[in-house]
Amino acid sequence: MKRALIMLTAIVIPADERQPIRQQQIEPHDLNAYRQIVGGNLEVVALDRPSASLYLNEEGKLRELPVNPRASVLAWVHNSALRATGDVIVGPAFIVGPTDGHGDDQSAPLGLVDLLFGTTRFRVQVLTGATRQWRQADPVLLSWSEAYRDAVRLTLLRPEIAEVRVVPDLAPELREVWYQLSLANPWIAAADDPPFTRSSFVGCYSVEELAEQIGHTSWSLGTAFYYRDLCFINQVDGGDEWLTIRHGVVFESITFMPYIEASTFASLIARLLAASKEACLRLEY
Repeated sequence: MKRALIMLTAIVIPADERQPIRQQQIEPHDLNAYRQIVGGNLEVVALDRPSASLYLNEEGKLRELPVNPRASVLAWVHNSALRATGDVIVGPAFIVGPTDGHGDDQSAPLGLVDLLFGTTRFRVQVLTGATRQWRQADPVLLSWSEAYRDAVRLTLLRPEIAEVRVVPDLAPELREVWYQLSLANPWIAAADDPPFTRSSFVGCYSVEELAEQIGHTSWSLGTAFYYRDLCFINQVDGGDEWLTIRHGVVFESITFMPYIEASTFASLIARLLAASKEACLRLEY
Protein backbone atom coordinates (compact mmCIF):
# COMPACT_ATOMS: atom_id res chain seq x y z
CA MET A 1 0.00 0.00 0.00
CA LYS A 2 1.32 3.43 -0.92
CA ARG A 3 1.95 5.62 2.10
CA ALA A 4 -0.09 8.83 2.28
CA LEU A 5 1.93 11.93 1.54
CA ILE A 6 2.30 14.08 4.66
CA MET A 7 2.60 17.81 4.10
CA LEU A 8 3.52 20.60 6.47
CA THR A 9 2.54 24.27 6.42
CA ALA A 10 5.37 26.79 6.13
CA ILE A 11 5.19 30.57 6.52
CA VAL A 12 7.11 32.02 3.56
CA ILE A 13 8.57 35.53 3.99
CA PRO A 14 9.87 37.15 0.77
CA ALA A 15 12.70 39.65 1.13
CA ASP A 16 10.76 42.13 -1.01
CA GLU A 17 8.24 43.77 1.31
CA ARG A 18 5.98 44.49 -1.65
CA GLN A 19 5.29 40.74 -1.79
CA PRO A 20 2.94 39.44 0.92
CA ILE A 21 3.93 36.63 3.23
CA ARG A 22 2.14 33.38 2.42
CA GLN A 23 1.45 29.88 3.65
CA GLN A 24 2.89 27.08 1.54
CA GLN A 25 2.48 23.32 1.77
CA ILE A 26 5.78 21.38 1.70
CA GLU A 27 6.66 17.72 2.02
CA PRO A 28 8.97 17.57 5.08
CA HIS A 29 11.58 15.37 3.35
CA ASP A 30 11.67 17.38 0.12
CA LEU A 31 14.88 19.37 0.62
CA ASN A 32 14.75 20.54 -2.97
CA ALA A 33 11.48 22.31 -2.18
CA TYR A 34 13.12 23.87 0.86
CA ARG A 35 16.08 25.06 -1.22
CA GLN A 36 13.83 26.39 -3.95
CA ILE A 37 12.12 28.76 -1.51
CA VAL A 38 15.38 30.27 -0.19
CA GLY A 39 17.22 30.03 -3.50
CA GLY A 40 20.13 27.85 -2.41
CA ASN A 41 21.65 25.84 0.43
CA LEU A 42 19.93 25.91 3.79
CA GLU A 43 20.75 27.53 7.11
CA VAL A 44 18.39 27.28 10.06
CA VAL A 45 17.81 29.64 13.01
CA ALA A 46 15.98 28.40 16.11
CA LEU A 47 13.02 30.47 17.32
CA ASP A 48 11.34 30.49 20.74
CA ARG A 49 7.89 31.34 22.10
CA PRO A 50 6.67 29.39 20.19
CA SER A 51 9.35 26.87 19.30
CA ALA A 52 9.96 26.98 15.54
CA SER A 53 12.68 26.98 12.88
CA LEU A 54 13.47 29.76 10.41
CA TYR A 55 15.19 28.62 7.20
CA LEU A 56 17.28 30.99 5.06
CA ASN A 57 19.94 30.89 2.35
CA GLU A 58 23.25 29.77 3.85
CA GLU A 59 25.25 31.84 1.34
CA GLY A 60 22.89 34.82 1.34
CA LYS A 61 25.42 37.34 2.65
CA LEU A 62 28.21 36.06 0.40
CA ARG A 63 25.86 36.50 -2.54
CA GLU A 64 24.80 39.94 -1.26
CA LEU A 65 21.12 39.04 -1.17
CA PRO A 66 18.86 41.89 0.04
CA VAL A 67 18.05 42.27 3.71
CA ASN A 68 14.74 40.69 4.68
CA PRO A 69 13.28 43.24 7.14
CA ARG A 70 10.22 41.19 8.12
CA ALA A 71 12.15 37.97 8.71
CA SER A 72 14.77 39.93 10.66
CA VAL A 73 12.33 41.47 13.15
CA LEU A 74 10.57 38.11 13.54
CA ALA A 75 13.91 36.45 14.30
CA TRP A 76 14.93 39.22 16.72
CA VAL A 77 11.69 38.94 18.71
CA HIS A 78 11.71 35.13 18.82
CA ASN A 79 15.47 34.70 19.36
CA SER A 80 16.93 37.10 21.91
CA ALA A 81 20.51 35.96 21.24
CA LEU A 82 20.18 36.96 17.58
CA ARG A 83 18.66 40.28 18.63
CA ALA A 84 21.65 40.96 20.87
CA THR A 85 24.07 40.59 17.95
CA GLY A 86 21.98 42.73 15.59
CA ASP A 87 22.49 40.14 12.85
CA VAL A 88 19.99 40.39 9.98
CA ILE A 89 18.28 37.83 7.78
CA VAL A 90 18.97 38.24 4.07
CA GLY A 91 17.08 36.77 1.14
CA PRO A 92 13.78 34.89 1.26
CA ALA A 93 13.07 32.85 4.38
CA PHE A 94 10.41 30.55 5.75
CA ILE A 95 9.24 29.30 9.14
CA VAL A 96 8.19 25.78 10.11
CA GLY A 97 7.43 24.23 13.47
CA PRO A 98 9.72 22.25 15.77
CA THR A 99 10.88 18.76 14.82
CA ASP A 100 8.89 15.72 15.91
CA GLY A 101 10.20 12.59 17.63
CA HIS A 102 11.66 11.38 14.33
CA GLY A 103 13.53 14.63 13.66
CA ASP A 104 11.13 15.76 10.93
CA ASP A 105 9.92 19.35 10.70
CA GLN A 106 6.31 20.00 11.65
CA SER A 107 3.92 22.69 10.47
CA ALA A 108 4.45 26.27 11.58
CA PRO A 109 2.93 26.79 15.06
CA LEU A 110 -0.80 27.43 14.89
CA GLY A 111 -0.58 30.42 17.21
CA LEU A 112 2.01 32.10 14.99
CA VAL A 113 0.00 31.36 11.84
CA ASP A 114 -3.09 32.85 13.46
CA LEU A 115 -1.12 35.91 14.61
CA LEU A 116 0.37 36.66 11.18
CA PHE A 117 -2.62 35.76 8.99
CA GLY A 118 -5.74 35.94 11.14
CA THR A 119 -5.20 38.90 13.47
CA THR A 120 -6.02 42.57 12.84
CA ARG A 121 -5.13 44.16 16.21
CA PHE A 122 -1.78 43.68 17.94
CA ARG A 123 -0.13 44.54 21.23
CA VAL A 124 3.49 44.34 22.37
CA GLN A 125 4.20 42.77 25.75
CA VAL A 126 7.49 43.04 27.62
CA LEU A 127 9.09 40.94 30.35
CA THR A 128 11.44 42.77 32.69
CA GLY A 129 14.05 41.18 34.89
CA ALA A 130 12.58 42.80 38.00
CA THR A 131 9.03 41.41 37.85
CA ARG A 132 9.27 38.40 35.49
CA GLN A 133 5.68 39.19 34.51
CA TRP A 134 4.48 40.14 31.04
CA ARG A 135 3.37 43.77 30.89
CA GLN A 136 1.38 45.23 28.03
CA ALA A 137 2.71 48.23 26.14
CA ASP A 138 0.65 50.81 24.26
CA PRO A 139 -0.66 51.40 21.69
CA VAL A 140 -2.78 48.96 19.69
CA LEU A 141 -1.06 48.35 16.34
CA LEU A 142 -2.82 47.37 13.14
CA SER A 143 -0.18 45.28 11.31
CA TRP A 144 2.02 42.48 12.55
CA SER A 145 5.16 43.90 10.94
CA GLU A 146 4.62 47.26 12.63
CA ALA A 147 4.08 45.50 15.96
CA TYR A 148 7.28 43.46 15.61
CA ARG A 149 9.26 46.57 14.71
CA ASP A 150 7.84 48.35 17.74
CA ALA A 151 8.79 45.38 19.93
CA VAL A 152 12.39 45.55 18.74
CA ARG A 153 12.43 49.33 19.23
CA LEU A 154 11.36 48.91 22.86
CA THR A 155 14.23 46.52 23.59
CA LEU A 156 16.68 49.10 22.23
CA LEU A 157 15.17 51.94 24.28
CA ARG A 158 14.74 50.00 27.53
CA PRO A 159 17.69 47.80 28.52
CA GLU A 160 15.77 46.40 31.50
CA ILE A 161 13.53 44.43 29.11
CA ALA A 162 14.53 40.75 29.23
CA GLU A 163 12.10 39.48 26.59
CA VAL A 164 9.45 40.85 24.27
CA ARG A 165 6.54 39.36 22.33
CA VAL A 166 3.75 40.37 19.98
CA VAL A 167 0.24 39.19 20.88
CA PRO A 168 -3.29 39.58 19.49
CA ASP A 169 -5.28 42.36 21.10
CA LEU A 170 -8.67 41.34 22.42
CA ALA A 171 -11.39 43.21 20.55
CA PRO A 172 -13.44 45.34 23.00
CA GLU A 173 -16.72 43.98 21.65
CA LEU A 174 -15.63 40.39 22.30
CA ARG A 175 -14.55 41.25 25.85
CA GLU A 176 -17.98 42.83 26.43
CA VAL A 177 -19.82 39.75 25.14
CA TRP A 178 -17.79 37.50 27.44
CA TYR A 179 -18.33 39.81 30.39
CA GLN A 180 -22.11 39.99 29.97
CA LEU A 181 -22.42 36.23 29.46
CA SER A 182 -20.33 35.58 32.58
CA LEU A 183 -22.47 37.92 34.69
CA ALA A 184 -25.45 35.69 33.90
CA ASN A 185 -23.70 32.99 35.95
CA PRO A 186 -24.67 33.61 39.61
CA TRP A 187 -21.43 32.21 41.05
CA ILE A 188 -19.16 34.31 38.83
CA ALA A 189 -21.29 37.42 39.31
CA ALA A 190 -20.88 37.02 43.10
CA ALA A 191 -17.06 36.93 42.95
CA ASP A 192 -15.62 39.52 45.35
CA ASP A 193 -12.03 38.49 46.19
CA PRO A 194 -11.12 39.80 43.70
CA PRO A 195 -14.31 41.03 42.02
CA PHE A 196 -15.05 39.91 38.48
CA THR A 197 -14.68 42.83 36.05
CA ARG A 198 -14.06 43.53 32.38
CA SER A 199 -10.33 43.51 33.22
CA SER A 200 -10.42 39.97 34.59
CA PHE A 201 -9.71 38.35 31.21
CA VAL A 202 -6.06 37.28 30.80
CA GLY A 203 -4.82 36.31 27.35
CA CYS A 204 -2.73 33.21 26.70
CA TYR A 205 -0.89 33.15 23.41
CA SER A 206 -0.22 29.42 23.03
CA VAL A 207 -1.96 26.24 24.12
CA GLU A 208 1.09 25.50 26.30
CA GLU A 209 0.73 28.84 28.10
CA LEU A 210 -3.00 28.22 28.58
CA ALA A 211 -2.32 24.80 30.12
CA GLU A 212 0.37 26.25 32.36
CA GLN A 213 -1.93 29.00 33.59
CA ILE A 214 -4.98 26.85 34.22
CA GLY A 215 -2.95 24.06 35.84
CA HIS A 216 -0.75 26.38 37.90
CA THR A 217 -2.70 26.61 41.16
CA SER A 218 -6.16 26.80 42.74
CA TRP A 219 -7.64 29.87 41.11
CA SER A 220 -10.13 32.23 42.71
CA LEU A 221 -13.72 32.50 41.60
CA GLY A 222 -14.02 34.60 38.44
CA THR A 223 -10.47 34.01 37.19
CA ALA A 224 -10.70 34.16 33.38
CA PHE A 225 -8.27 33.05 30.67
CA TYR A 226 -8.67 33.11 26.91
CA TYR A 227 -6.87 31.69 23.89
CA ARG A 228 -7.87 33.11 20.51
CA ASP A 229 -11.71 33.34 20.68
CA LEU A 230 -12.07 30.62 23.33
CA CYS A 231 -12.74 31.81 26.88
CA PHE A 232 -12.74 30.01 30.24
CA ILE A 233 -13.96 31.46 33.58
CA ASN A 234 -13.51 29.63 36.87
CA GLN A 235 -16.89 29.23 38.58
CA VAL A 236 -15.77 27.44 41.78
CA ASP A 237 -13.54 29.28 44.27
CA GLY A 238 -10.26 27.39 44.50
CA GLY A 239 -11.65 24.75 42.16
CA ASP A 240 -11.29 23.53 38.62
CA GLU A 241 -14.63 24.08 36.91
CA TRP A 242 -14.41 26.44 33.96
CA LEU A 243 -17.37 28.05 32.23
CA THR A 244 -16.59 27.80 28.51
CA ILE A 245 -17.55 30.42 25.90
CA ARG A 246 -17.06 30.45 22.14
CA HIS A 247 -19.07 31.75 19.17
CA GLY A 248 -20.83 34.13 21.59
CA VAL A 249 -22.48 31.31 23.58
CA VAL A 250 -21.90 29.53 26.89
CA PHE A 251 -21.97 25.83 26.09
CA GLU A 252 -19.93 23.83 28.61
CA SER A 253 -18.36 23.56 32.05
CA ILE A 254 -15.00 21.79 31.90
CA THR A 255 -12.70 20.31 34.56
CA PHE A 256 -9.23 20.57 33.03
CA MET A 257 -6.79 18.79 35.35
CA PRO A 258 -7.63 15.28 34.07
CA TYR A 259 -6.83 16.47 30.51
CA ILE A 260 -3.60 18.15 31.63
CA GLU A 261 -2.47 15.09 33.58
CA ALA A 262 -3.30 12.78 30.66
CA SER A 263 -1.46 15.06 28.16
CA THR A 264 -4.67 15.44 26.14
CA PHE A 265 -5.24 19.13 26.89
CA ALA A 266 -3.89 20.32 23.53
CA SER A 267 -6.11 17.95 21.56
CA LEU A 268 -9.15 19.11 23.57
CA ILE A 269 -8.41 22.76 22.77
CA ALA A 270 -7.91 21.88 19.09
CA ARG A 271 -11.32 20.18 19.02
CA LEU A 272 -12.98 23.17 20.69
CA LEU A 273 -11.43 25.55 18.18
CA ALA A 274 -12.49 23.38 15.25
CA ALA A 275 -16.11 23.02 16.40
CA SER A 276 -18.86 25.12 14.85
CA LYS A 277 -21.34 27.02 16.99
CA GLU A 278 -23.95 24.32 16.37
CA ALA A 279 -21.48 21.57 17.33
CA CYS A 280 -20.59 23.41 20.54
CA LEU A 281 -24.23 23.75 21.50
CA ARG A 282 -24.72 20.02 20.86
CA LEU A 283 -21.52 19.29 22.87
CA GLU A 284 -20.14 17.51 19.82
CA TYR A 285 -16.50 18.49 19.76
